[in-house]
Amino acid sequence: MLSDTTGPFAECHSTVNPEVYQKTCMFDTCNCEKSEDCMCAALSSYVRACAAKGVLLTGWRSKSLKYTYNVNSCQPTCRSLSEPDVTCSIKFVPVDGCTCINGTYMDDSGKCVPASSCPCYYKGTPLSSGEVVHDNGVLVSHFSWLFCLSVCVPPMVYVDCGNLDSSSREMFQDTFSLSSLQYKTHCVSGCVCPDDQVLDGKGSCIAPEDCPCIHNGNSYSPGESIRVGCNNCTCRNRKWQCSEEPCLETCSVYGDGHYTTFDGKRFDFEGDCEYVLNYCGQQAMNQGTFRVITENIPCGTTGTTCSKSIKVFLGNYELVLNDGHSDVIQRTPGGKIPFQIRSMGIYLVVDTTVGLILMWDKKTSIFIKLSPSFQGHVCGLCGNYDGNGNNDFTTRSQSVVGSVLEFANSWKVSSSCPNANRTQDPCTANPYRKAWAQKQCSIITSEVFAKCHSQVEPNEYYQACVDDACACDTGGDCECFCTAVAAYAQACNELDICISWRTPSICPLFCDYYNPQGECEWHYKPCGAPCMKTCNNPSGKCLHEMRGCYPQCPKNKPYFDEETMTCVSNCDVVYNTTDGTGWCIVATCGPNGTLQRFFHRCPMSTSTTSPFSTTPSTTTSTGTSFVTLKSVFSCLVKKIFYSTKWIAQILALR
Repeated sequence: MLSDTTGPFAECHSTVNPEVYQKTCMFDTCNCEKSEDCMCAALSSYVRACAAKGVLLTGWRSKSLKYTYNVNSCQPTCRSLSEPDVTCSIKFVPVDGCTCINGTYMDDSGKCVPASSCPCYYKGTPLSSGEVVHDNGVLVSHFSWLFCLSVCVPPMVYVDCGNLDSSSREMFQDTFSLSSLQYKTHCVSGCVCPDDQVLDGKGSCIAPEDCPCIHNGNSYSPGESIRVGCNNCTCRNRKWQCSEEPCLETCSVYGDGHYTTFDGKRFDFEGDCEYVLNYCGQQAMNQGTFRVITENIPCGTTGTTCSKSIKVFLGNYELVLNDGHSDVIQRTPGGKIPFQIRSMGIYLVVDTTVGLILMWDKKTSIFIKLSPSFQGHVCGLCGNYDGNGNNDFTTRSQSVVGSVLEFANSWKVSSSCPNANRTQDPCTANPYRKAWAQKQCSIITSEVFAKCHSQVEPNEYYQACVDDACACDTGGDCECFCTAVAAYAQACNELDICISWRTPSICPLFCDYYNPQGECEWHYKPCGAPCMKTCNNPSGKCLHEMRGCYPQCPKNKPYFDEETMTCVSNCDVVYNTTDGTGWCIVATCGPNGTLQRFFHRCPMSTSTTSPFSTTPSTTTSTGTSFVTLKSVFSCLVKKIFYSTKWIAQILALR
C-alpha cells in the first residue's frame, strides 16, 4: 500500500519517499507478535511524516466511525467543562487516531461520555454526580462547576485562578521542570510551590539551584559528575558543565564483516583476503605514520568471513594479534617500542605513542580509536575521518564511489586476491537456524537494552546479529551471537549507557576461573572497573574502561601484575619518567634480569619536562634519583646472575 502509485498514500510520494517506511513496515510486521498493530503503527508513522509536510492522507483505515485522520489538538474533556483545559488550546502537527464523537467528552478513565455523565471538578478534584462537599460554610455540589478542591501538602499552596487579578495571575504562569528550561502556560488552578521554590518532579518543592540535571533519563544531584565520552560533566545550577577535551573517534569491525567508520558510516563487507583497515601515510601533526591490516578468514559454509587476525605496523615494529595472543616483531634494529599492550577485562588494549588506540576482544571484534589530530589524514575501510560520512567510500585511488564492493575491494593488500562478491543471505542458506537466531538476538530489541534504544538504533545491530547467528554453521554459533550482542553493548557503553546483559545462561563470563584457591578477588564488571594500578600502568590512569573480569586487589597488594594475573605488593619498578610529550615511561625488572619499558598517557597534572621517581629520594644534579640508580644496578645484578647460571648449565651439559 505504501508504494502503490494509485493507492491512498500516492499523494505524498513526491513529498516524503516511502521506501524507508516500507522497509520498516515489512520488518516490524514480520517480527512483531501483534503483526497488524505493528503494521498499522508503521503506516501511521508515514501518515504523520506527510502531515508534518502539509499533506493530509485519508481513506487508508476502515475500522471505526470514531477514527479521525487529522487530529491537531486534544479532544474535549470532562475537566474542560469545570475549568479551563489549557492543553486543548495547543495546536500540533495533525495525527490520525480515535476521538470522541461530537457531543461527548473524555473522562479521567479515557471513556467518552455525554456531558450529563461528567463529574464536576472542585479545586482539581472530580466530584461524582450527586456528591456534595462543604468548604468554609459554602455548599458545593455537582452543579457548581466554578470551584475546585485541592488539599496541598506544605510548603505547597493552593492557587485559584478564578479569584486572582491579572497581575497576580502572571505570577503563576512560569512552570518549571527538572531540565534547565522553563516554559510558560496560562494560569491553572491547583497546588503550586512558593515564589522562591520549584517542583522537583517528586511532589516536593526545592530551591531552583538545587534542581537535578538529567542525562539519559537519569537525574543527578548538584555536584554529581558523570563521564560523557572523554569529558567529565558536573551538575551545577540545573545545567551540565563539561570539560572540552577533544575526544577520540572510534571505528569498529565485528562479526561477519560489520563495519562502522570513524564518521559513523555503517556497511557490511565479506572478503577472503587481507585489507587495509586504517592507514596514515602522512605526518599528521608530527604524530607519525601507521598501518592497520585485518585478515578475513572464512567462518561458515555460506562464504561468510570474520576478521580474526590484525597486524599493526608502527615505526620499526610489527604487532600481530591472532588466536587470542599478541606477538611483537622488530623489523629493524634500534628504536624504542612505540606502544604498550595490556589486558582490560575481555579486551586486549594497545596504546600507542602516536594517538592510536586499538581494542581487540581476542576474537572477532576490533575497535580503533584515533585522536582528532588525524582528522582528514587517514584512509582505508575505516574511512577518512573528516566528519562527513557521505565520502567515506573513498577508494585507494581517491575516488568516491557508491558501491560497497568497489570501495572495499580497492583496499586489498594483495592484488592476487580475488574480488569479493555479494554472499548469499545466511538465513536463506540455513533456514533451520533462522528461528533460533531471531529468538536469541531479540535481546537487543528487548527491555534489557531499553534505556539505550533512544540513543543507539538497535534494529541494525539486531539484523547483524541474526545474520551472524545464521552464518556460523561450522561451530561457534553461540560465540557469533555473543559477539554481536556485545557489539551493541559496547556502542551503548561509548555513550555511558551501561547494560548488564550477561547471565549464567546468556554469554556468561567465568571470572571465578582466575580466583586463587579459597579466594574471591575476581568479579565481572559489566561497565568496566575503575582504572587499576598495574605493573604496566602504576599510575592507575586510563583513557577508557572496558567490561570484563577484574580483580579487587587488597590494600596490602595494590598492584595487578598482568604477567602473572595476580595482585602484588610491588612491581619491582626500576624507574618511572616521562618523554616530555605527554607520555609516561615505566621500566620494570623482567624475567632473567631484562629491563622492560611500558608507555602510558601521563595524568594531566604530571610534569612533562623532567623525570620523576615513584619513591621520594635525593636526586643528583642531573635529576636522576639514587633510588633509580640503585634499581638499575639491582636489575643488572639479576641479569649477570641469570647469565652466569645459564653459562654454568651449558658447561655442566658439556
